Amino acid sequence: MKPTPPENLPGQLPAAISDLARLIGETRTAAETGQLVELDLLAMRIAVLCDAVGALDPAIAKPLRPGLEAVMAELDALDFTLRRRNVDLSLDLAQADRRLRAQMAYGSGVPAQKPDQS
Repeated sequence: MKPTPPENLPGQLPAAISDLARLIGETRTAAETGQLVELDLLAMRIAVLCDAVGALDPAIAKPLRPGLEAVMAELDALDFTLRRRNVDLSLDLAQADRRLRAQMAYGSGVPAQKPDQS
């Protein structure tokens, strides 16, 4: 695949921004359904996009602002989802720990069998 000449890049940025917003939304949906999500590829695409937009003349970059704001909104939603999942996981682990401690302290509810006295 041939590299894209820099002069053609600004014309491709709106589609790249839209694709990134869609990818972030799909990642959020996956996280909401309990799937494990990989953020490395997403972070790399965000970094590349930021570098590309940052290198543009401000007059050329200004029309990209609505698309970038959509990306930010999707990132905020993903951040909220991941934080909520982490809290839920922490609460689940704390509850499991309390149950385990109670079982250890009070027994599992199943009477212990007496050793055979032969």
